[in-house]
Amino acid sequence: MSLIIYIALGILYYLPALVANGSAPFVKNGTPIDFKRNFIDGRRILGDGKSFEGLLVALTFGTTVGVILSKFLGIEWIIVSFVESFFAMIGDMIGAFIKRRLGLERGARALGLDQLDFVLGATLGLFLAKIQVNIYEFLSIVIIAFVLHILTNNIAYRLKIKSVPW
Repeated sequence: MSLIIYIALGILYYLPALVANGSAPFVKNGTPIDFKRNFIDGRRILGDGKSFEGLLVALTFGTTVGVILSKFLGIEWIIVSFVESFFAMIGDMIGAFIKRRLGLERGARALGLDQLDFVLGATLGLFLAKIQVNIYEFLSIVIIAFVLHILTNNIAYRLKIKSVPW
């Protein structure tokens, strides 16, 4: 198979996660998933940036992509996209948890972690949904997600959707 096919399949398989991850920041001032509680180290568990409303928006948008994909890939993609979107958001929350443990506040830059936590979560979701992603598809989406994350966050900053450009 050609590299173009691997890239296209990677985008297709990870599209629900990409959309889910990109849609959550549109929610401002939601109810924090950690209920503003601190971990044993005295720092917030996740922070205000991870809200129930953001999770709901992410799951809705990611699953809607799955409804569209199901027309081409089969009805099971509705469930696959929900699972993938959910695990992408779990990956994002794990990234936030790690950032808090490192003493990084909400919005602080953590190069690599910021761009790829949701991809790793989505990969676990795809695996659990029995979707086989090969190394070329995975590496393609890692590179694409890294670049897209930087570009879209910069645009969101300029549009005043985000308070920092990363």
